[in-house]
Amino acid sequence: MNREIESLIAAMTALPKDQGLLLFLDYDGTLVEIAPRPELAHPTQELVHVLGRLASLPDLALVVVSGRSLKNLREILPIGGLNYLGSHGAEGLIGGEPWTLKVGAGSREEKEELQRQLACKLADLSGWWLETKPLGFALHYRQAEPEEEVRIFKILGPWLDQVSRAGHHQILQGKKVVEILPRGVSKGAAIQEILRFPGFSDLFPVYLGDDVTDESAFQVLQGRGLTIKVGVGQAATAASYSLTHPAEVQQFLTLLASHLEVRA
Repeated sequence: MNREIESLIAAMTALPKDQGLLLFLDYDGTLVEIAPRPELAHPTQELVHVLGRLASLPDLALVVVSGRSLKNLREILPIGGLNYLGSHGAEGLIGGEPWTLKVGAGSREEKEELQRQLACKLADLSGWWLETKPLGFALHYRQAEPEEEVRIFKILGPWLDQVSRAGHHQILQGKKVVEILPRGVSKGAAIQEILRFPGFSDLFPVYLGDDVTDESAFQVLQGRGLTIKVGVGQAATAASYSLTHPAEVQQFLTLLASHLEVRA
């Protein structure tokens, strides 16, 4: 066990015995390795097992957070007792009840027009594809060659500036992906709301994430909980701890489950 995991387990152990935990887990890049396409990022049986153990504990609420749609999250992790935040926190299933982040979403027609515009602008380039989501859409370019990626961004930059200035949408840039979402949507905004929910407000929050889109959650929880950045050689972060890859995250979660089961 590395020192960072030891420090995290020690921090959990130091909490009062009657203090429950609210554990937020990003999916891609945190629970599983990032795959060339989202549908290829499958959870292992071991991961599903440890998430089931955690979700069954009486003193812990477990929330998986992702840019993926709520529907997709529920399909890939059909675990009893699990809570979900999809579309970067815009939609969720919390305590078994549907939940939506209140934001000024643009119309479906506007979203479809933006998606059509981008597809036309990039039509002569390769290595990219568009993913339609409930409130927005994402441009994936993980399969683009370096030279093609440069060409994509030469076209993409001015268009993104235009979309941002229009005011209804925001741009979220992640690992080889750019997402266009309604303004006001973020994982941090969603978590601020979840922390006010009855049954959640008294729990100690812990958040694990690997991407730029997780920084808003790290900032919300500064001075309030534990925040853990997953990955190596990355830019500055608001998180207070770090783990190097999803395998370490699974090791941490397994040890945490064992500790909490003994405490229970």
